[in-house]
Amino acid sequence: MRVIYGINPVREALKVAGAGRGIENIFVWERREDKVILDIANDARRKGIKVKIASRERLTELSGVEKHQGVVAVFKGEFAYCHMEDAIKAWKDSGGRALFLVLDSIQDPQNLGSLIRAAAASGVHAVIIPKDRACQVTPAVTKASAGATELVMIARVTNLTNTLSGLKEEGVWTVGIEAGSGKSLYSVDMLTDIAIVVGSEGSGIRRLVREECDITAQIPMKGSLNSLNAAQAGVVALFEVRRQRGFS
Repeated sequence: MRVIYGINPVREALKVAGAGRGIENIFVWERREDKVILDIANDARRKGIKVKIASRERLTELSGVEKHQGVVAVFKGEFAYCHMEDAIKAWKDSGGRALFLVLDSIQDPQNLGSLIRAAAASGVHAVIIPKDRACQVTPAVTKASAGATELVMIARVTNLTNTLSGLKEEGVWTVGIEAGSGKSLYSVDMLTDIAIVVGSEGSGIRRLVREECDITAQIPMKGSLNSLNAAQAGVVALFEVRRQRGFS
């Protein structure tokens, strides 16, 4: 059973497709009768989704957390990752320059959620994550993304190195973000088709993945700190792409 919880994640999930993207039931806290919850409940009913009144204890049991904000959505199946072929097709069908976000072994759900949220906000065609030794899309990730997991394509692949190689065959330029690299991020031409590669919180981009990147670039910084965390670095890189391309 897949669940998401929280006002924004549930509200965003209801926006996607007329059928609520597979939502089976919406559970709301029996003591919440404010406009936000009523709007969610009414939206769900319009889309043929059952709304059930539940105790706080039941919502905690469903969501696995106490801070569920009084609303939980239960889906019919597991999270629907896309195939790389679908992600590439979405890019080509858009008629625009490619922008992919490739995440190498991100472990922290908050970081993954933040990166997915930034990906949605920056117009990424798809987020690409490895199947093994990395955080997957969970209720906590969806909450941290403010519901963006329901808005952006997320591909889960077996081999990131092969995936980068495949993107390069499609003409996509792969840029690894890595502290200590000689080239400044701000000197990299982002006007071509781009895949931004961000490494894990501790060890960064793995060697084989780094070797598959066309270029690595660092984010110039002042002060005593010499690096940002994975989520911060990814946000800076994505919006540098948007800055160079314009925000329209």
